[in-house]
Amino acid sequence: MKKQKHLPDFTRLCKPEQNTIQNILSLMIFFFFTGSVCGYVWEVLIFLLKEGTFRNRGFLYGPWLPVYGIGAVLFSVILSPRELLPDSSGKYKKNHPVTVFFLSALLGSGLELVIGWFLDLFWNLRYWDYSGYFLDFRGYICLVSALGFGIAGVLWVCIFSKILQKWWYHISLDFRKKWNMFWVFIFVTDCAAALIFPNTGHSITF
Repeated sequence: MKKQKHLPDFTRLCKPEQNTIQNILSLMIFFFFTGSVCGYVWEVLIFLLKEGTFRNRGFLYGPWLPVYGIGAVLFSVILSPRELLPDSSGKYKKNHPVTVFFLSALLGSGLELVIGWFLDLFWNLRYWDYSGYFLDFRGYICLVSALGFGIAGVLWVCIFSKILQKWWYHISLDFRKKWNMFWVFIFVTDCAAALIFPNTGHSITF
């Protein structure tokens, strides 16, 4: 009687793939908060230079603007998915800056248009208004903002995201988990507080 062969342990075989998905997810959470904070600092600096006063631009109380975090994640996932995972040779593929610029301008403007239209339609809110700017569309988007998205996309996809990704994977897995869990908890708490006691006023944005 022949001995029955044992089936392989599929949980072990799939573990590297699961780890890869978990790593990318943790990286995207990190990118979200990094983009949100950088966007907040950028908006605050604009008003500081224009008016000489500090303004909390976010509808949340913390130093973050989620729309910038969403943009950072979308730029990474849509514009540079090949740079998140190595190919068969173990190398990360690169994207051409010119291609990234035009796709970033298109993606960023599309995101700004959808969010602006949605907020205006359902809550009668206009967090930004480009009326009067060159080639604006109903005040939601304009050429200047599109160019800004294009430049931001190139800087993020071609430079900063690579540096941050390399730094992120040099940190221990345990620290990465605790870091993300901490900031997710703070962010969710902030969202709950903003829903109960909305942060309203002049120049508030998403």
